[in-house]
Amino acid sequence: MTPYQSTSSFFVFSKDLNYGETLFGGKLLAEMDCEAAKVAKSVIYGTDADGVVTASFDRVDFKAPARKGDLVVMEADLTALGRTSIGISVEVWVKKGPDRADWTHICSAAATFVAMRRGRPHPHGRSMR
Repeated sequence: MTPYQSTSSFFVFSKDLNYGETLFGGKLLAEMDCEAAKVAKSVIYGTDADGVVTASFDRVDFKAPARKGDLVVMEADLTALGRTSIGISVEVWVKKGPDRADWTHICSAAATFVAMRRGRPHPHGRSMR
């Protein structure tokens, strides 16, 4: 794993379900945003920027559901750097067993964050080298 990657997981609990008894999309989007933010924060570490904000998430299509008891695994990777912007991809799987074949890809998204200083966009000074 590079310094600009992050992986984490969570179990789906009853409180996370929608009326259809599957993982509520808003819960998953919030978790994806947090996962991407970990990468964005690692990009600005050691710079003059004092934080990051989410500027956008592209289209998210939920391809398969996650259900109570499932393990949801998210991976976030740095994809692009602009002057103040930070592009990050987020991939999400549900793990239902011990083998790689037991994983189901349920969604992906591209997020854009902006480096900030004192509440305003600020150059982070990083490059994709």
